[in-house]
Amino acid sequence: MKGRGTERKLGVREVFEVLYSPAEAFKKIIEKPEFKGVLLILVLVMVSMTFAQSVIASKFFPQIEAPDNDKWTESVALWTSNGVISNDTDRIIGNNSIKSLVSNGTSIWMKITDIGTFDCSGDKGYTELFFWIKWVHENGTFPSNATLRLFSGSESSYFELVLTNLISNSSDEWSNATVNNETLKIGPGQGWESVNSPDWKSVTGLEFRLEWPDSANLTMKIDDLHFRRYVSLLETGAFSGSIISILIYAIMDFSMNWILWAGVLLLTVKAFREKGGPWMTFFIIIGHVFSVTVIYWLASAVLVSTLPPLNLPLTSQKETIPVDGLIQERWQPNWAYQLSFLYFPLLREIWTAVLCAVAIRFLCGITWQRAASIAVIAFLFRFVLRLFLGF
Repeated sequence: MKGRGTERKLGVREVFEVLYSPAEAFKKIIEKPEFKGVLLILVLVMVSMTFAQSVIASKFFPQIEAPDNDKWTESVALWTSNGVISNDTDRIIGNNSIKSLVSNGTSIWMKITDIGTFDCSGDKGYTELFFWIKWVHENGTFPSNATLRLFSGSESSYFELVLTNLISNSSDEWSNATVNNETLKIGPGQGWESVNSPDWKSVTGLEFRLEWPDSANLTMKIDDLHFRRYVSLLETGAFSGSIISILIYAIMDFSMNWILWAGVLLLTVKAFREKGGPWMTFFIIIGHVFSVTVIYWLASAVLVSTLPPLNLPLTSQKETIPVDGLIQERWQPNWAYQLSFLYFPLLREIWTAVLCAVAIRFLCGITWQRAASIAVIAFLFRFVLRLFLGF
């Protein structure tokens, strides 16, 4: 029993010894080649790849909206106003917008209070409020005052923000309130005035109010109204649902690279008229080279963890802004991105080729120069094959 335990322990050790002392490791592996070492490497590759993908997923924050449809501006029953309220086919999205009409008045307001309770207090809560607003004054006069209130529990307790400089200065034109081209921020420290101790953890309604100095016929329309927050892919369940696919990809990638490297090396060894031994033993020895892949994925995970998070906002058509553009803008100039996605793959290939040369040196009993020549030719041949095979 003791002998078996020692033997098993050495087998595991040799898997990692290939990385820091390849000559000694391959000597031991050649003496007693076993599939269990390759299988262990495969398991480690699967685990490290999954870990690296989880780190990447933790950096992406898709936008979550509430409500996740346009129901707040589709139903008149949810709203109250000081004017005549109705649906209107003049809209940005969905079937309708909400419209209120006041005849010969100086102000117009619309509010919705039956929305539930929303936490807007911090990172885990909603951080943005998005809406489209249109005002119409019969003389085209710009509102002297425009405000937005977020109720907290009751209509007497609210947060208030002046919208006068955030809406369109032209009558009968849709606009969405933005600050520095960013969606309106909500929550502590975002410049909202508090009245009667409201709580950002409990936002229960909204009110839009426009005022003018002189009486006139007034119209206000609201559409595409919702709260927004950004949630990590790890929290949405999208990543957990892809784990099986990641594991299958890891197995396929490992197997294809193993077969391709071993096959090309074996053919090159034969072309050099060297003896590579039994093909099964040859494949087992070369399989141990791919312990490099474990280090590659772990190192990539460490580098990616230093990259800034990427928020993935939605367009007005509810389509996610292309990820490639965000990566190019936010990640590509970063040294960690360049190392992880540009240089590390090349370094992995070179390291793999070097280990293959060491393995061939001891497996065939040839000189270092001849082993290096075989590895270089096999590397180039494999590169060409990969271009044709598309992986």
